[in-house]
Amino acid sequence: MNRFFLFAIATIAAATGCAGASDAPPDEPIDETSSAATGPTCSATRASGAVNRYQKALHDSIAYAEGTEGRGKDGYNIGFAYKTFSSCGRHPNVNTCSGRLCSTAAGRYQFLKRTWDSTARGIGASTFEPENQEKGAAYLISRVRRVSVPTNRAMTASEFSNAMSKLSYEWASLPPGRYGQPVRTHSQMRTDYCRNVGGC
Repeated sequence: MNRFFLFAIATIAAATGCAGASDAPPDEPIDETSSAATGPTCSATRASGAVNRYQKALHDSIAYAEGTEGRGKDGYNIGFAYKTFSSCGRHPNVNTCSGRLCSTAAGRYQFLKRTWDSTARGIGASTFEPENQEKGAAYLISRVRRVSVPTNRAMTASEFSNAMSKLSYEWASLPPGRYGQPVRTHSQMRTDYCRNVGGC
């Protein structure tokens, strides 16, 4: 979940934690609302080439931590609590609840609606399609959290550790864990990243 998820937690007085992946059945459709466009625009192939391979390796590891990787259309059409939506024409802006927690988080990188609105302005995106989700994740990583991803090599262990520390303020599933949510370990993240990048 991105950094604004903390606000959602604060507004729910009795919240004790986020439901894990096993708490919600995967791939249940979200009811269509007037805020969700229709159309077959969530194909994961649209993301091909949106960012370079070293950025994509880090993005894939974030999706792994968020639990969206491999779900639905490789996470691009996944909302909070693993609900699917049918179009990436725009952020679906559906407030979904799991237990006592509710969130508008959507997409492979679980953008809250207000985070996405700000990010979309920053990258000049008019849709929530996979290529824009990739560009949006890159924007949050580099411009908001000031993490520099090398363009011609894998991140060193030290660079990766520093990146996880900074990005954990944006995505609660990253180590060291800042918001009391389920967190992947640093070792799990490094292993996944090295696999994605083709070796470290």
